[in-house]
Amino acid sequence: MKLLFDFLPIIVFFAAYKWAGIYWATGAAVAVAALQIVALRVLRRPIDKTQWFNLALLAGLGGLTIFLRDERFIMWKPSLINWAFAIAFGLSLFGQRPLTERMLGAQLVLPRSVWRRLTAGWVLFFLLGGALNAYVAFVYQVTPQSLDADRQAIYAQVAEDDGAYARAVQGKALADMDAAQRAELTALAPAQRQAAYLHKLHQDIWVNFKLFGLLGLTLLFVLAQGVYLSRHLSPDTGARESAV
Repeated sequence: MKLLFDFLPIIVFFAAYKWAGIYWATGAAVAVAALQIVALRVLRRPIDKTQWFNLALLAGLGGLTIFLRDERFIMWKPSLINWAFAIAFGLSLFGQRPLTERMLGAQLVLPRSVWRRLTAGWVLFFLLGGALNAYVAFVYQVTPQSLDADRQAIYAQVAEDDGAYARAVQGKALADMDAAQRAELTALAPAQRQAAYLHKLHQDIWVNFKLFGLLGLTLLFVLAQGVYLSRHLSPDTGARESAV
């Protein structure tokens, strides 16, 4: 349940993106993250430092994205937060108690070596997650040659067809656009229209990866750690859990 709560801004971001585009999605994610803090305050639930950090990072990068109309800022957010967690978990390996032990030590009885391996595993996972996001967001490119037959046809249409461009890039019918938007569309050269279509496809790929890729990888890693933990649980753990 907590994992779903933590991923709620990402889920809202995905839904808002499909409905209204990346700038509305960014604003919606910032609003949801702020409402989560407010809800925890009202319910008098503890607020993790990571939640404050996530809100600050999301608000800062999201604000820059919206005001500068540049989605690259919000695209950095998953990488930066993953790498920040990697640093925090990594530094805890030099202390008396690794971070995983501080988080779960009240519920589980495990040897110190196991806690350290669990923490090191999270360090590697966060480093990998940040690197994968950076690759999808800034290195991977959508080219005309990489498109399937259907998208190749749309790529050709958007160069001259106003309606095809409005549907494929703006996500709306031409009739729903006002006079200023239509004039801006008409002024675009064919190459600019096609470049905008490729850019939109790249945005779609990143948004899908942000939700399904990172969330899916996180769930798989949590399950893998659960299997690893089950091999090292002591009898005291079962007694402690039954007493709760």
